[in-house]
Amino acid sequence: MMQTLEATLDESGHLHFAEPVKISGMQRVLVTLLDASNENGASAYIPPKNFSARGAMKGMLSSVDEFIANKAAEIALEEK
Repeated sequence: MMQTLEATLDESGHLHFAEPVKISGMQRVLVTLLDASNENGASAYIPPKNFSARGAMKGMLSSVDEFIANKAAEIALEEK
């Protein structure tokens, strides 16, 4: 299963995850480095330590099958 996790990388090369992460054994990962500041030179937004978006969309769709059906209906409307 693929997951996207937010973390910061310090100068020593250590990752500090925004939320607790449970893994078993060694995991293959991809790391994308983001700009440390925005176009105004201000620091990038860092959410508070207790921030969690997990579950924010819970109940919006009951299943992947429902999402696919809704997307197919949306595409059909666009093609008309």
